[in-house]
Amino acid sequence: MTPEPTDRELAEPDLTDPATYRRTDYLALWRAVRRHRPIARLDSPRYGPFWSVTTHDLACQVLEDPVRFTSTRGMRLGADEAAVGAAAGRMLVVADGAEHARLRAAHAPWFRSNEVAAMRDALRRRLETELEPMVTGEPVEIVQRLASAVPTWVVGRMLGTDDADTARLAALVRTAFAEETDPAERTSRRAASAHVFGYFADLLESRRADPRADVVSALAHEPDPERRLTDEEILLSCDGLVNGGLGTSRHAVSGTLLAFARHPDQWLRLRRDASLLPSAVEEVLRWASPPMHLMRTATREVELGGARIGAGDRVVLWIPSCNRDESVFAEPDAFRIDRRPNRHLSLGAGPHYCVGASVGRMEVRVLLQVLLARVDRIELRAEPVRSASTFLHGLDRLEVVLLPIQRPDREVTV
Repeated sequence: MTPEPTDRELAEPDLTDPATYRRTDYLALWRAVRRHRPIARLDSPRYGPFWSVTTHDLACQVLEDPVRFTSTRGMRLGADEAAVGAAAGRMLVVADGAEHARLRAAHAPWFRSNEVAAMRDALRRRLETELEPMVTGEPVEIVQRLASAVPTWVVGRMLGTDDADTARLAALVRTAFAEETDPAERTSRRAASAHVFGYFADLLESRRADPRADVVSALAHEPDPERRLTDEEILLSCDGLVNGGLGTSRHAVSGTLLAFARHPDQWLRLRRDASLLPSAVEEVLRWASPPMHLMRTATREVELGGARIGAGDRVVLWIPSCNRDESVFAEPDAFRIDRRPNRHLSLGAGPHYCVGASVGRMEVRVLLQVLLARVDRIELRAEPVRSASTFLHGLDRLEVVLLPIQRPDREVTV
């Protein structure tokens, strides 16, 4: 009988050390933890004590119960406590209950609007242009040339900003939300954050005077007083939407290319049967699992998975582990484009299910449609370099070859 690992063994390597995800087989570690200690109290040298959750069922129990597990004290390890306190109840990701419902109601109409369909068509045209010089059979580095570019284009479309402005904003946002490894970086992060909010304040003033079809205009000119947000809430909304859009989407795009490069049989199958496109999108999101962790804080003493969690204790959900839980996903390490059902947690669950989920799915779907019409095979040219991050799960470098179809197929529209 395999002995149950101790908390010390579960904490080695340190799951809160960003370098862990470059140098360690962390998926194998989580596999063992799911089996022996799906919930464990760990003490991080960086962030102090917290409860580590690695299974799908326990994660869902936390995400679906905002009364006992609140978002208002932060949704990630290492967040600035003062900033979280100032935004709590006024920013979607750190609000619960009636405040969360009010903020979500203000955002939701734009994500159901015709503008999302127009954005889809614009992204397809942009991808067709950008991919043409990449589909040559020559090596191409995907993260910088494509994975970083796609969410930047989409965010620009959401905000109604031009390419140059959006690129500058994206650089500032990435600095502001960078994972801090040196206290000296705190000053540059705060300066970048101040610049970001200054940019949004100017953008809000512009959209009040000259409304367009973007999300800022929609929030600024909300006709329903019940859903109308204050200026500060709109600025916080912009910050949350842009940070979310730039972060996870980047890793979804690179994860798409990596998944099919690692599994050429699945690419061939999708080329032969485009009706599998919707389930392929979901499997990409599960297999890539762009969020590394989500965090909640217990509001009272509560039992979870046999553990007694105290009021004020932080609970960290490791999403890539939950998305490979053997009790929910058959052959969880396999990439299968026909996987159904697919109850992955890459877009969250419960009241905080991603408000921009339709846009996230659209990015992956359109990318696949454009690739399917042009690419015969996707081949790795070098071992990918994983990101050193405890918050986002993805790649810093992915070099592939996109081998062209000799006679390009007609556009895939399923």
